[in-house]
Amino acid sequence: MYDYSERIENFRDQKVRLSGDFLGKLLAHRKANRDRLISRLPENITGVTIGDSSFYPQGSVAMQTIIQTKYTEEEYDVDDGVVLWKHQLVKNNGAELTAAEVKEKVRVALKDERFNRQPKHCTNCVRVFYADTDEEKHHVDFPVYRRWEDDSGNIQRELANEEKWVKSDPTQVNEWFGKEVETRNKAVNGRGSQFRQLIQLLKRFCRSRPDTEWDMPNGMKLTMLVAECQPPFQTRIDLAFRELLTRLEGRLVWNKQINNLAHPAQPAITASAADGNVVELHTHTREAIAKLKELDKADSNNADAARVAWDWIFRSDGFFKAFDDKRKEDEDKAARASIVESENALASLARRVGSAALSIFRVPHRQRPQWDMQLAGAVHVRGYFTRKGFRQQEFQSNSEPLPKHCSLTFEATSAISRPFKVYWQVVNTGDEASTAGGLRGDFCDGLTERGGLVRNEGTRYKGSHWIECFIVKQCVCVARSSEFVVNIQ
Repeated sequence: MYDYSERIENFRDQKVRLSGDFLGKLLAHRKANRDRLISRLPENITGVTIGDSSFYPQGSVAMQTIIQTKYTEEEYDVDDGVVLWKHQLVKNNGAELTAAEVKEKVRVALKDERFNRQPKHCTNCVRVFYADTDEEKHHVDFPVYRRWEDDSGNIQRELANEEKWVKSDPTQVNEWFGKEVETRNKAVNGRGSQFRQLIQLLKRFCRSRPDTEWDMPNGMKLTMLVAECQPPFQTRIDLAFRELLTRLEGRLVWNKQINNLAHPAQPAITASAADGNVVELHTHTREAIAKLKELDKADSNNADAARVAWDWIFRSDGFFKAFDDKRKEDEDKAARASIVESENALASLARRVGSAALSIFRVPHRQRPQWDMQLAGAVHVRGYFTRKGFRQQEFQSNSEPLPKHCSLTFEATSAISRPFKVYWQVVNTGDEASTAGGLRGDFCDGLTERGGLVRNEGTRYKGSHWIECFIVKQCVCVARSSEFVVNIQ
């Protein structure tokens, strides 16, 4: 499958995960509301104590798996649990405050005349609204908990829902997730970080269409599925995500129930054995896998075919095409710069050794390239020599003559994207090579080292010789280095 990992990494960085600036804005709004509660709630509940340690961030912001919204009707959700001592949640007459009464006092403390919409009660939280209409529309939710110490010294917590206090722990999901990341990173360096990345990409896949087109599971369900189905660590994120989809499809074939791995004793987080949104996830996962299987065909092993498939999966809104266009532009600039560099090198060589010496490049045994030349990028070659008993040293093209019996290594670098084939042309001159029947000027395939971008030679015959590197795609030469001249004494 064509390597699309660089595009997907950039897409995730720029179009999926939140920017640092916007995340900072969300956290600033969360802090402003915390400050309101810290300063005002003691006025509403006599004797209550509250400070920064009373708050427990929850959800995708805390787990660092939140993604950018794609449609204006979507909202960013920032969850920040507030935990209060049970014995302080009493009325002036000593009677215990109900769950609804505590939530109302929290709501009143959060009110602000600058809000277009004042905070309101939701099933399990008090919600504060921001930016109702633009792409930054978001809200901050404050689930309200009470805690106490039981007879065994254990801390117990309950959540205020619409009607009563229900047992719930605001820290358990975050602690579970943090341990999962840590454990996976310890087992294989980077696997825990890739766990987060795959959750973000799966969320983007599921949110790539509006709700009217696709009805897909929420972030908690997707997080649990990735925790179950994450494949072994891959350096290529495109291969990792494809394998995740494959494992996910296989899992959903036999079981569409999703459990809360952070609370294994609690009921499943799906309402039935086949929730509609999980069934739809299975359907679209199979569609995505079919798109990616097309890339295994020989005629689809290219950037254009890969872009079609990945655009269908993520609906990048032109990001992938813009990325490829920019890369092509950069490669064209590099190719033009390489031509100028080659011309300058030849001019410098003419000044140093005289114009007559340039005839060495027009020797009859030098073969002409057998490919169409459509240069779209540049190749840069660096040379290194090693004499017996000495360390490897870099040398420049057409530098001072090297002694015989040195080992030479040439390394080529290019921005051309794979796949491609590498060819090297070595041309030598001089009476020694001619007498020995050792004149060379043909092309040879790149060796296997670093995919052909490294070539090993030696200094054998006195004279001026050179080497060139060619990068070929589908019988077309798309990049060519300048002659790297090696003088041997």
